[in-house]
Amino acid sequence: MSKFLFVVPPFFGHVSPTLSVGSSLLKRGHEVQWVSLIRIKEEQIPEGGIFTVPETYWDRYGKEIEQILIRQDEGPLLSGVETWKLALEDTYIPFCKIMYQGLNEVINTFKPDVIVSDCITFVGGICAYQHGIPYVTTTPVPPDLGANAINSPKIWAWQQNLMFNLQKELGVTHSELIFHSQKLNLVFTSQHFAAIANPEPHMQFVGPVEGRPNVVNFDWNRLEKSKGPKVFVSLGTLLEDIRKEFFLKVIEAFKDEPLTIVAATKPEIIENWPENFIVQGFVPQTEVMKKMDMVICHGGFNTVNDAILNELPLLITPIAYDHFHTADLVEKAGCGKKIRYKRMRITDLRTTVWELIQNSSYKEKAGYVKQSFLDAGSNNRAVTLLEQMIRTEQFIYN
Repeated sequence: MSKFLFVVPPFFGHVSPTLSVGSSLLKRGHEVQWVSLIRIKEEQIPEGGIFTVPETYWDRYGKEIEQILIRQDEGPLLSGVETWKLALEDTYIPFCKIMYQGLNEVINTFKPDVIVSDCITFVGGICAYQHGIPYVTTTPVPPDLGANAINSPKIWAWQQNLMFNLQKELGVTHSELIFHSQKLNLVFTSQHFAAIANPEPHMQFVGPVEGRPNVVNFDWNRLEKSKGPKVFVSLGTLLEDIRKEFFLKVIEAFKDEPLTIVAATKPEIIENWPENFIVQGFVPQTEVMKKMDMVICHGGFNTVNDAILNELPLLITPIAYDHFHTADLVEKAGCGKKIRYKRMRITDLRTTVWELIQNSSYKEKAGYVKQSFLDAGSNNRAVTLLEQMIRTEQFIYN
């Protein structure tokens, strides 16, 4: 059996699908370890797996890590260019530098056969390259291939310069960027939904993975007794600063409507919730989705995937980062609509939700995308591709 090391960022939406793939690898008898900047709940770690946060990260960089995480809430307030700067220059690159020493120590101790690095956790690819270890990239969001190169050449040049400087600073003088694998990129959606006609051979669309951690209590009895169509509303795990404003708009739109809202947010952000709202900080999302009629979310891809797998129409309210690209794909596939958060009016929110519930074409189109997800292969295909890396790639520890 083999050893797989997952290198993941401190954003649970990126960590979650790797836990599912890692669980499948463990069940096949492999050894699996994760490295990140912050810990997750013990019950979220697959049985037999190890989730590591090297002490050096918080001993030396604790305040810096905290400040970077806090700054993520600035995303909704920024322009497109400013958002890219926050993401690359102020988040991903600093995280890479912070993780470098600790990750090397884990590699030297664990001696993985393959490193599986998230697409925004550049340090995984850099360290794997330096150690001569085969590495894989995981992409939990729909790729927007070359968009900046085509539409914003100056931004593209700026990005390329940043990344080459990062490689050089960490001792990599290769003439090409190496932080993303050119051997295997596991993309957790279908090629149909990503709308990429001719992907490069190393890009393998495996669809959403199954068995993500979901150990959370929920008031199922109250949900069963609720009346009218049921709508799930989520802003994911970030975006704390705008939650109250966002959910106040949802309350205003639906407090007197004959439907039930399941709101995935901390109840204390609002003092008085309407009777037709079920509010909980964390919900067993994959199970709750089975009871819903539609979904409102900001475009977080795990939520989008869960909705489509249950053939639920989507209202996307994109706020920042990759949300806008995901919203465009949802509309292009015909399984939902988008209302940009900054332009979200109460009447538009209410009207759009009822349209999505009552017009069966959105559900039908979601079913078509769902089939493309199922055809992509999910966990079995992801694990098979990872195991093939062991058989086809040679490596030498430096």
